[in-house]
Amino acid sequence: MRTAALSFVLMGAATLARAAPHLDPGAPPLATRAAAQAENRTRPASVGAVLQSDAERHLQASFDAADTPHRGTLSRDEARAGGFGWIANHFDAIDTARAGRVSFDDVRRYLKLRDAGATSAAR
Repeated sequence: MRTAALSFVLMGAATLARAAPHLDPGAPPLATRAAAQAENRTRPASVGAVLQSDAERHLQASFDAADTPHRGTLSRDEARAGGFGWIANHFDAIDTARAGRVSFDDVRRYLKLRDAGATSAAR
């Protein structure tokens, strides 16, 4: 069993080594960031989509676990108690209907708008 586990670890390490960007540790931060961005542009778009999908599934599962009454929504206090301090801190921006509760779709919409704003501000 240990041999099988070790072989999986080694295969994973080899994969990561191939995927890791080749950055000069002595390069200035901007050059390093530019090299990392160039490396990311060469990766297939599906990798990002898969990672985003996995992250969204994990977030949905955590949201559902925090929703102890199983209503499909969280109040500010439920969000905080469920470990979603960032939802509680941005609750007014997420709760655009001013219902006092937010659904997972509300949170997803907020994150997409925030990311779109950050992307356009970076241009």
